[in-house]
Amino acid sequence: MGWLAFILIIIALILLINFPLAILGLVAGAAIAIWGSKEREINKSLGAKSKKPIAIILIGCLFIIGGFSAQASVDEDEITNSTDQENVASEVDSGEDPESKTDETQKENTETNENKDAETPTEPEENKNDETASESEENIDSSQNEDSKSDAESTSEETGSDLVTVTVTRVIDGDTLEVNYNGQTEDLRLLLVDTPETVHPNKPVEPFGSKASQFVKDTVEGKEVQLKIGTEERDKYDRLLAYVFIGDTTLQEMLLERGLAATAYLYNDLTMLEKFHAAQQIAIDAGIGVWSIPGYAHVDHDHGFHYEEEPEPTPEPQPEPEPKPEPEPEPEPEPEPAPSNDLKYDPNGPDRNCGDFDTHAQAQEFMEASGPGDPHRLDGNDNDGLACESLP
Repeated sequence: MGWLAFILIIIALILLINFPLAILGLVAGAAIAIWGSKEREINKSLGAKSKKPIAIILIGCLFIIGGFSAQASVDEDEITNSTDQENVASEVDSGEDPESKTDETQKENTETNENKDAETPTEPEENKNDETASESEENIDSSQNEDSKSDAESTSEETGSDLVTVTVTRVIDGDTLEVNYNGQTEDLRLLLVDTPETVHPNKPVEPFGSKASQFVKDTVEGKEVQLKIGTEERDKYDRLLAYVFIGDTTLQEMLLERGLAATAYLYNDLTMLEKFHAAQQIAIDAGIGVWSIPGYAHVDHDHGFHYEEEPEPTPEPQPEPEPKPEPEPEPEPEPEPAPSNDLKYDPNGPDRNCGDFDTHAQAQEFMEASGPGDPHRLDGNDNDGLACESLP
């Protein structure tokens, strides 16, 4: 039995090496079918009615059929390849060159066509000229198409990818735009450049910031431009990152040449950094824009522009004026002395009327002592200067 098992194992390995797909399909399918048969026996012993065992057995059969089909397809491909190799080898052994065979075939076809042309009546000379002219025109058109195709390919190689056309709907500041991209309004940040701040919530308007914003507005606002999106499409603020092309040049280069921006934030797409450095050097050499203020701008800097307004001179403290002496209060006038003769009542006392007096003379003396204007209204309504005329 030991030798028999060993021989069976050797046969199984040979079959597996020569027919791997068929053997794998057979083994897997047989195992699945045996599992389905056992499930069927269990259901039968329990008196259960289930279609699951039959489905398992069918799946096992499909595995077996699939394995043999796949093996047959592989064998057929191998037979075809070996046949082709044998044909090539036989041609080489016979000394025939495949290329010479092809040349002979073409030569036979040429001779056949010449014989047909000889049998065909000669066409008029004008028709031949027309055909020659049409053939030359076709050749010219095809060459022009090839030239235009090569130009387009060279442009595509320079930009590195297809350009996307968008409309600039608003300019936020010198390095940030608002564009209509894929039917949506998006904020766009210019790659590899930085312009002085104009809308930063925590910074003042920096020198040349307003000039950069105005230049970008005049150049692209409301117009179509082409974008080359960076290797990282967006920044941490979800803004698009792109090169902005206006014809053959970029908006970034135009800003750098005029000294309205500096190269910065070199952590994304560096495809055009060398061109930007060349454009920026023009402004540096001329000492214009942001490069006209010492220490204000830096090449490839990620921390903005360094500008501090000179503090206004603190005014010298002026001596406080000496306080003016307050005028002394004027003394109140002393009350006029009472008349020398004795009065019945004090003229400056409570209000009196004619009923307080016994005679016209008392009332008249009291009214005159009270001062002008008759404050006690003893004269009545006739204003004749006589007090209490009804008294004796």
